[in-house]
This record gives sequence, C-alpha cells and structure tokens, in this order.
Amino acid sequence: MLPTLSVPEFTTTLPSTGKKIKFRPFLVREEKILLIALEDGERQTIIDAVVELLKNCIKSKVDVDKLPTFDIEWLFMQIRAKSVSEQIEMILSHGGNNECDAKTKYILNIEDLSITGNVSDGKIDLGGGIGIKLDYPTYTSEKIMKRDAENLFAMVKENIKYVYDSEQIYDDFTEQELEEWLDHLNKEQFEKIMSFFADGPSLSHIIEWECEKCKEKDFAYVEGLKDFFMLV
Repeated sequence: MLPTLSVPEFTTTLPSTGKKIKFRPFLVREEKILLIALEDGERQTIIDAVVELLKNCIKSKVDVDKLPTFDIEWLFMQIRAKSVSEQIEMILSHGGNNECDAKTKYILNIEDLSITGNVSDGKIDLGGGIGIKLDYPTYTSEKIMKRDAENLFAMVKENIKYVYDSEQIYDDFTEQELEEWLDHLNKEQFEKIMSFFADGPSLSHIIEWECEKCKEKDFAYVEGLKDFFMLV
C-alpha cells in the first residue's frame, strides 16, 4: 500500500451566518471534475461540479445543498485560492465600439473579493401585523428556475419558511393553501418579497484597469458562479 499524503486544512467564515468552516484544497480528482465542467461550459454542469467539489473539500458539518448561492460562490473562491493561488491572471480587452484591440494582463487578488449587499434575516413585514420569513435561494433550488413569471412564483413558494402574525407562526400548510395565500397579496406586498431575492447578497467585483496600449481606463464586472468559475 502506498503512503498517505497529508493535506492541509484552512478556515473561512460563511457570509450568511458567520459560522467558521474548515476546508481542504481540491485534489487532482476534483480538478478533473472542474476541467470537464469547463469544457462543457453549461451553467448546470458548472453548478453540479462546484457543489460536488465543495462536498468533497469541506471538512465541517454543513449541508452544501442548503447553502445560499452567495455562500457557495464564496467557499468556491476560498478553496480555489488555497488550491491554486490567491491571484488570478486575467486577460482584458475593451468592449463596445472601442477601436483599440489590445489585450491587457490583469492580476485579480481573491482577497479583494467581497460579498455585496446586506445579509437579511429574511423577515418581510407585509403590513397589518402579518409577515413572512424567507430563505435565500440555493443552487439546488435554482436548477429548475428560469427567469419567467411562473418559475419566479415557484421560487417564492419554495423559499417561504413560514408566515407569521402577532399571535403565532404558520409553518404547517399545504402547497395549495400557500398558493391561494400568495394570490391574495397586493402588488406592493409581492414586490417586497421579490426585492428580497433581487437585492440579495452576491459575490461580485468591479475591476478598474488601464489598457497597456492606448492607456485608456476601462472597467470589467464579474458576478455569480459562472463568471468566477471561468477564472479557475
């Protein structure tokens, strides 16, 4: 039997809860998963690869399938930093109608990344002493979500933890009861709920760079799992 190689462990903090999480760098077997997903390029393949990698590399007791999307993105980049490098070399070029076609090398430091947006407790006051407690979407739930009205409504239903009033919490209801209750919300109340999802935290970064050729300053914006995955 061949000798067992030691693997270092590191710690980071979950943005959603502040909980300390232990993890190890990814190994050759996880790198193969990432390379296959990179070749495929499809969003769902990327999500599946990252979730599998996190399940393999996280040493703390945590249900990866139930983590909010911004936790997944944060953990993935922290593991990438300890597995490959804390710096990512990027090649940037002007977009739009800019005549300069030069390509500029840029070094992105993973330490500079941060979660934008405030982490909410998910409680939405709907008025009249009635409110709703929401969970942030996970990538597991987003597998079936398309950005149309029907699926957005399904996303709301899936992420309702409970309804409450001044007297009690209501968390034992059928899907039909919940659907009928949501149908009776007015426009302002439903917009409050949708704002929770639209304005939720995300891992994003604005890059300000200067072209090596024309010296013009430009910007690049990276956000979400697919953008950061392409930087592996």
